[in-house]
Amino acid sequence: MVTIKDIAKLAGVAQGTVSNVLNGKGNVSSEKIRRVMDAAHELGYVPNERAALLRKGLNNSLAVIMPDSRARQYEDFYLSFKNYASGHGFTVTRYLTNENTPGSEMEALTEIRPLMVRGIACISAVAGTNCEEAVYKEGSAFWEEGEMPGLVFIDRRPGFEADFIGFDYKAAGAGMAREAILRRYSNVCLLTGNLDYSNEADFYRGFMDTIGRSDCQVMHIQTDSFRRYQNIMQIFNGPMPQAFFISNYGFAESVKDLCLTFYGTDAPLDIYTVSPVFTMPENDFKKYEMDYRQLGKVAAETLIRQAQGREKQGSCRKLVESSGFRDWYSNIIVSKSKKPLNVITLDSPEAYIMRNFSKLYTKKSGIDVNICIYSYDEIYEAFNAMDASARFDVLRLDVTWLSWFAEKLLMPLTDIDPGIEPVLEGFLEGTPGHYARIHGKIYALPSTPSVQILYYRKDLFESPIYNRMYFEQFRTELAPPETFSEFNRIASFFTRAVNPMSPVEYGATITLGSTGVAGSEFLSRLFSHQENLYDGNQEIHLDSEVSLQSLKELIEVKRYTAADYCNWWTNTARSFAEGNFAMAPLYSNYASDLLGHASNVVGKIGYTMMPGANPVIGGGSLGVSKYSEHPEDALSFIKWMCSEPISSAASLLGSTSPCKRTYDNYEVIHNFPWMNLSKKCFALTRGNRIPEKAGMPFDERRFLSILGMAVKNAYSSVTTPEDALRNAQEQFEKYFQCKF
Repeated sequence: MVTIKDIAKLAGVAQGTVSNVLNGKGNVSSEKIRRVMDAAHELGYVPNERAALLRKGLNNSLAVIMPDSRARQYEDFYLSFKNYASGHGFTVTRYLTNENTPGSEMEALTEIRPLMVRGIACISAVAGTNCEEAVYKEGSAFWEEGEMPGLVFIDRRPGFEADFIGFDYKAAGAGMAREAILRRYSNVCLLTGNLDYSNEADFYRGFMDTIGRSDCQVMHIQTDSFRRYQNIMQIFNGPMPQAFFISNYGFAESVKDLCLTFYGTDAPLDIYTVSPVFTMPENDFKKYEMDYRQLGKVAAETLIRQAQGREKQGSCRKLVESSGFRDWYSNIIVSKSKKPLNVITLDSPEAYIMRNFSKLYTKKSGIDVNICIYSYDEIYEAFNAMDASARFDVLRLDVTWLSWFAEKLLMPLTDIDPGIEPVLEGFLEGTPGHYARIHGKIYALPSTPSVQILYYRKDLFESPIYNRMYFEQFRTELAPPETFSEFNRIASFFTRAVNPMSPVEYGATITLGSTGVAGSEFLSRLFSHQENLYDGNQEIHLDSEVSLQSLKELIEVKRYTAADYCNWWTNTARSFAEGNFAMAPLYSNYASDLLGHASNVVGKIGYTMMPGANPVIGGGSLGVSKYSEHPEDALSFIKWMCSEPISSAASLLGSTSPCKRTYDNYEVIHNFPWMNLSKKCFALTRGNRIPEKAGMPFDERRFLSILGMAVKNAYSSVTTPEDALRNAQEQFEKYFQCKF
C-alpha cells in the first residue's frame, strides 16, 4: 500500500507537505502541489475517504437497507436518495437483503455499526410485526446510548412506533378498483405481494373494500419476487380474467411475459399496476404511478435534517403524494374534421423532439401534424410576411419576439378557451409573465423556456494545483465568476497563449454568429450592470458609459477564445464539449449537447448563475395563428405539448420544460442537473426591453440587428467601441421612440 512517506520521497518534499496537499490544508506552493500530485498518481495512490472523514471528525455518511435491487422502484429510490445525499455532502452505503429473512437484515445492521453512519433508511424485508420488531430492538443494542443513528422506515410501515415515509397504498388500491368498476369488468385477478407487508395489505384492503360494492369477481394471488412465476401460473388453471390489477411493477412484467408465452395472443392485455414514475411513454400497462425518486429525496432530506439536529427523531410520519394514473393524452380533442395541423417552429433541438412527439398526438386524435422547421432568419421573415393566405395553425415564437408579433399574428387563447387561466398555474414561477401574457392577455403558452447559464470545467476549478496557481497570481480564490470582470480574469488564466501552464487552450467561448446572436451576447453583459435596457429616466442609451464598459468586456474575450467564434448556440455547446474551453455561457435548451456521445467533459461540468445574476432568457412559446381555420384543434395540440408528462419526456430527450412537476423528476434532473438552477433563474431575471407601462410592442429583431451590428463591428475592429455604440444609438433613435 502506498504511504505518505513513499509519496514524499518521490516528490522530494516533507511528509507534512504531502499530508497538507492530500487533505487540502496548509499554504503549499503550486509547484509543490504539482510534484505531490504527480508522485501520488505515478505510485497509484488511492485516498481512503472514510479515514479522511474520521480524521476530520465528520463521518457524513448514510446507509440504505433494501431488498432485491432488481426492482425498478427500489432502484429509483436508491439513486435519488444517493443523488440528494451526495449533493449535500453525505456518502451512501447500500445493503441488500433477501425477502423475509431476518438474518440478512441483522447482518446489515452488524456491518453498519462500525461505519458510524448518521442515518439509516430501511425498506424492511422482514414480514411480520413481532419478528420485525425483534430485529430492530436487538439491532439497536449494537450502539452505545446516544450513538444510535436516525432510522427511517421506507415504503413498508413497521408494526411498532418508528419514523416512516411512504405512499398511500390504500388509495392506490381503491383507485384501481374504481377503474375496474368503470370498465364494467366482471372477472379480474388481483395480484399482490405478501400481505404481512403494510403496503401490500393496504393496497389489498383499498381494492377489496371498493370492489365489494360491485358484482365483480376477484381472484386474489399472493406472491414474491422469487416465486412469482409459479404463483402466477395459477391464473391459467381456470378462465382467463378480463383484467389484472397488480401491486408491483415487476409482477406486472412477469404477468405480461407469461400471458404472451402461453396464450400467444397479440391482443393488448388489460394490466393495471402500481408503478414507479416513467418519464418516457410506455404502453404495456395502465400505471398508477408512485414517485419513488421523490421518496428517495424526501428520505435523504429527512435523515440529513435529523443528523444536523434540525428535525427530531421519532416524529416523522410522511406520505409522499402519488402521481396516480398520469394521462399521456390529456387535453387532446378528438376532432371530427381531422384536418392537418401545420406548425412553424425555429430550428432547434426542441423542433425535432416536437416532430417525434406529434406522432403520439396523431395516434390519439387522428389529426396529422406537420412540423415545419425554419432557421432564425427564415422564421422571422415568414412572420413578417404572414397574412390570411398563410396555412399555419400553430406558431412557435421566440420569447423576445412575443411582444412584437403577439397582437399581429396570434389569437388570444381566452377567445378559444375562456377557462384557460388555471393552466398557467402548473408552469414555473416567472414564465407566464415572460412567455404567455402580453398586456394582460394570454396569447401563448410557454413551451421551451430557457435561460443563459454559465457552464465551466468543474475539474479545473476544483484542482488544488490551479487553485494555488490562481491565488499566487491574483491573490484571490479561484471560483465561478460573479462579475464579467472576474470572468475575463479567469478566462485569461485558462488561455494557453496567456498562461502556458493552462491545461486547456482557451478560457471561454463566445457566440457571435448573426447580429441577433451577437446582440444577445452583449445583453448578457449589459444586464450584469443594469437591471433593464432602459435607465432610471425610462430612456434607452446604447452609448452610455455602462454600455461601453459592457462592450469592452465582451471584446476583451477575443484574447481568450478561438479565432473562429461560435455562430450559434449548438456550436457553442459542441465546442465546449470538445474539452478545449474552461467556460461557456450557453442557453440551457442547447446544453444537452454537452453530454453527447463524443463529449470529453461528461462528469466534469459545473454550472452557475451568469455573472450579475440577471440572466437573459430565451426559448419560446406556442400560440394559435389568428388565421387558423380550426383554432380549437390548434390549442388542443399546444396544451398537450406544453403539459406534463409530455414536457418531462421531451426534457429527457434534451428539450426544456415549463412545468413545475418536471423539476421533481429525478431521471430528468439526474441527467441534466443544471435544470434546478434554470428553474430559479426565471423568477430572478429582469432585463426588460421597455417599461411595462409603455404598453407598446417592441421590435426585438430590429433592435438586435442594430445592436448586434455594432457589436460585430467593434469586435472585428472595423470601428472603435465608442463609434460603434454612437452609431447604434443614432439608428435606434431613427427607428424607435427613445423615451417611453
